Amino acid sequence: MRKFLSGVILSFSLGVVFLGAVPAVLGADGLEPVAQSKAFEEFLKKPENDLAKMICILNYFGAAPIVVRYDGIDYTAQAAYPFGLVYLMTNYRNENPEDWARKHCYRSLFENNIIFFKFQDGSSRPARDVILEKYHELEEALRERASRA
Repeated sequence: MRKFLSGVILSFSLGVVFLGAVPAVLGADGLEPVAQSKAFEEFLKKPENDLAKMICILNYFGAAPIVVRYDGIDYTAQAAYPFGLVYLMTNYRNENPEDWARKHCYRSLFENNIIFFKFQDGSSRPARDVILEKYHELEEALRERASRA
């Protein structure tokens, strides 16, 4: 039971389906730019550190129009966010966010399958790759913001 719960928590940490309205300006993958998201606005109100960045990305995916495919099962956003937050908080040990994502967001715990994000157009990509792209987008948005200040 503990392994099952850990697997569910990991998969939920990866984001998911429609917690909010989909904005009019979307990228090729159907996801809004991180800098235009509500998650980014909330992130800017708090002290900046690596854990806060990871929570920002988790919040971002909590409102994204995607589905997480974990060991052949699709998960919805309503159940995902709280479990994802618990997984992050219990497994994060002051690691670099990129290293943490590479370690925890690629393969499932039980069947060792690649975890995928499925997009509205039916395409899918490894969750780790999308998470890392959005993390880099967050870092770039922060650099741009700092250069304007």
